[in-house]
Amino acid sequence: MAEISDQLSTSVEKMWISKSSLAIFVGVSVATITYYLSHVVKKPVLITGSKSCADFLQHHCPVLVQEYYPTVWCFTSRAHTILCSVLSDLTRWKLPPYRREVLDMPDGGELHLDWLEHHGNSHYNNSHHDNRTHPIIVILPGMSGNSRSHYVINLARGASKKGYRSVVYNHRGSNGVKLKNNKYYCAADTSDLQHVVTHIRKLYPDAPLMAAGVSLGGMITFNYLAKFGKDCGLVAAMVMSMPWNTFKTTESLEEPLNRLLFNKYLTFGLTQYVRQNREVFDKDSRVDVDHALKSSTIAEYDKRFTIKVFGFESVDQFYTLASACYKVSKVQTPLLSLNAADDVFAPLSSIPTKEIEKNPNIALVVTSHGGHIGFGDWLFPSRESFMDKLYQQYVDAVFKYRQEEHVGTQKKREWENREESWVTKVDPDTKRNLEKERMVGKRVSKSPGGKWPCPVCARVCGSRIGLYSHQRIHENEKRKVLSIQF
Repeated sequence: MAEISDQLSTSVEKMWISKSSLAIFVGVSVATITYYLSHVVKKPVLITGSKSCADFLQHHCPVLVQEYYPTVWCFTSRAHTILCSVLSDLTRWKLPPYRREVLDMPDGGELHLDWLEHHGNSHYNNSHHDNRTHPIIVILPGMSGNSRSHYVINLARGASKKGYRSVVYNHRGSNGVKLKNNKYYCAADTSDLQHVVTHIRKLYPDAPLMAAGVSLGGMITFNYLAKFGKDCGLVAAMVMSMPWNTFKTTESLEEPLNRLLFNKYLTFGLTQYVRQNREVFDKDSRVDVDHALKSSTIAEYDKRFTIKVFGFESVDQFYTLASACYKVSKVQTPLLSLNAADDVFAPLSSIPTKEIEKNPNIALVVTSHGGHIGFGDWLFPSRESFMDKLYQQYVDAVFKYRQEEHVGTQKKREWENREESWVTKVDPDTKRNLEKERMVGKRVSKSPGGKWPCPVCARVCGSRIGLYSHQRIHENEKRKVLSIQF
């Protein structure tokens, strides 16, 4: 009996422990979900200096007015950034059917353009576009990215999903191909992008063209827009996770944890890039390649290598020319920027929100979480991210609805002109009456039985109801004449 009682007490104790563990687990889960829903789930913030731009984006980009559910790993932006990058690389490994085009540059180098054509098998197929007028999106990857990067593949596939074609602009040597000369790429140099845009405009002069840049690619895109203004050859642009202030980006990457997780990793990739093309840079007397290969941070790499190759006087000059925050007022092309408030590469304090509000051509979308090129949605980042959804909706709005709204505006103007011409033909005194009265049904007396003049024929009615009944005669006659003209 004693053994049975001991076994019962042991089983009861184990059951109590399991129930306690279950209760603790449920409590922690509920607390985590509660914190997640109350502190993380928020609608993106839209900042722009134009009300029409804000209305256009909120109407055609539904993701902006919905609540954003970032991944559960977003409590630290670093984990969010790394997780989105790693899992996306594992789940989106298959490459799209790119068509490679090698573009020879005037300085003897070459650029590789990877085209992804739309084959008309999408629900969003734009049947009114042929190959000559089919819209094109130029995609610019980040510092160590290329057409094989997961976020670039998502952007290219997203454009194809909406019925458009895209071309990935691979930075010189970024896709594993060795350089032909000592010219490579940096955020302050827009000459290569200018050459690519000119080349595409020559191939398809009637096709609308826009650019989408990510991180470093966004900086190049922004600097290009600021440099060429209305002559940039683009109908619109979008930049994602773009560092606005290079000085503050460098300070953020110099923090101990960021230096360990990101700074050293990116610097290692840059030095590997130099090591692979050493035979080219060894011929450049301005560069000490051995000294550059010993760089442990991006700031050291820029000081020892970047400013030497591009001929900048100092790192400060290079960072000033590369920073977008000093050129906000120069952008004259519609531009949408997507940033996360917890991006270690683009701290919230580095975003010039006041300057952006003064430029009606720029719209800024800021999410509370998202990291750097993260924006993972809900539990895991294996599906389309918030960035992918906003990009697809914005591209579709630029190429489709902007044109339709422009046509609608033209029709409205034509309607107003025909109305005025009809009124002038019917009554020669109409213009004088309209200038005199200005408003339909304007009262000329304060008494209830005052006079209500008709702005068309100048007839005076004793009441507002009488004037309304009288004006319906003119409206019916106007409809008949307008229907004949159309």
